[in-house]
Amino acid sequence: MKFVAFNGSPAGKNSATGRILTAFLAGTARAGAKTEQYHLTDYHIKQCQGCFACWFQSPGKCTIDDDMEQLLQAYLSADIVCFGSPVYSWNMTALLKNFVDRLIPLKSPLLTEKAGHFDMADGKKRQQQYVAIANCGFPGENNFSIIQAAFSCCNPCLEIYRNCGKLLTSKQPAVQEIVADYLSQVEQAGYEMATNGFVSDNTKKQLAMDLMTTEDYIKFLGM
Repeated sequence: MKFVAFNGSPAGKNSATGRILTAFLAGTARAGAKTEQYHLTDYHIKQCQGCFACWFQSPGKCTIDDDMEQLLQAYLSADIVCFGSPVYSWNMTALLKNFVDRLIPLKSPLLTEKAGHFDMADGKKRQQQYVAIANCGFPGENNFSIIQAAFSCCNPCLEIYRNCGKLLTSKQPAVQEIVADYLSQVEQAGYEMATNGFVSDNTKKQLAMDLMTTEDYIKFLGM
């Protein structure tokens, strides 16, 4: 089994998103899975031009010459694709959205319909599953509603939403201890996902743990 993660944070490997993805992949690797992580900020990906050449002139291949071809091959090699992003203006970052837009060569100009919802058919049949991971600098859960709706389009088999995200990159020893405990649960989730194909209810409960009270977090932020 192979897990491939795409980190949409502009901060790349030093980001809070990267810390969660790295912990999750560590768990999958502990279970024997192959892993790869791509920080999208390190790659040159132009915007989709909406020309549909990848459907009609060169089916399955984009005419834009940039790093997306390499990333697309990595995407196709995965059994489970992990999307990671901090919440920017209630949604995924422009980096991740741009990457998702450039996945259009995998689709075809054929409509599909399910319960009144229309989409484009896959160019080739694929059995990939998806994991959605997001973190937000604010406390509370309301800031994830829009990004969760966006991720729902790929019907993720696991979703991890982490509020109070600024704690993840803190240098304060007391905070680092709290974060280490949380990331150990993220790693456990990865291990269970690679071993069993799902994450236990107990581990999901731990993933939703409060890292700090809202009052204390606001004091931590200095806001």
